[in-house]
Amino acid sequence: MSTPASAPTYSTGQIAEHCGVSVRTVQYYDRQGLLEPSGDSTSGRRNYTDDDVLKLEYILMLKATGMSLAAIRTIMESPYQMRMLMDVLGDQQQTLQREIEDRERKLAAIRQLHADVQLHGRLTLSTRTDMANTMNNRTSWKRFAIALIIMSVLMEALWICGLICAIQTGRWWVFALCLAIAIVGLSCMTWRYYRHVSYWDPQSQQEFTPKFWPWFFAQHTLHTRKLRVPQTGQKVWCVEHYHTQAW
Repeated sequence: MSTPASAPTYSTGQIAEHCGVSVRTVQYYDRQGLLEPSGDSTSGRRNYTDDDVLKLEYILMLKATGMSLAAIRTIMESPYQMRMLMDVLGDQQQTLQREIEDRERKLAAIRQLHADVQLHGRLTLSTRTDMANTMNNRTSWKRFAIALIIMSVLMEALWICGLICAIQTGRWWVFALCLAIAIVGLSCMTWRYYRHVSYWDPQSQQEFTPKFWPWFFAQHTLHTRKLRVPQTGQKVWCVEHYHTQAW
């Protein structure tokens, strides 16, 4: 069936340029039966129409989802194209979601190993179980850190409100009560924190749990604390390990 004389046609190179793909791509789709030219072919030249342009854009749009050419052909040849498209897109979405989850697990493992070497100067994890436990402990630490921040803000707000109330009303027992509650609350969080951490000495390469008061008053950063190591008796910066289970 010939196209009207006024309808524009495109050569292989022109339709490729129009859709932003290579000539080889157009030729490959042609050989696969996905993009047979609708226009008249003279002297062996392939002529494509505006409908073919839309068809190529449709193919490229589906290909951008990671869909295989076989799946695209199935959709295009199906008499129930929209239903088939929905089914294939649903399957493709599930496949990609599984791939994303798998890559996220791999990325988390990479980050864990990198953090272990960065903190300790060497790889201290020896098994996949060690790595899984460390990742679980890190997740627990993040949740605890958030709870600690919230508790600190609430307790500070409590004693400040008690102070303001005492100044305005002269009821200093209110301030004393609020201050006592704040001290008890923060003390409980501090004790809980202490019960869930241990420390790794980079020199002796051993892990230990310090006494409470030296631990409480020791200098510290986000991941380290300066403690006296039992094995050597020296004060050094030790790497903090948070554990899900209290000791």
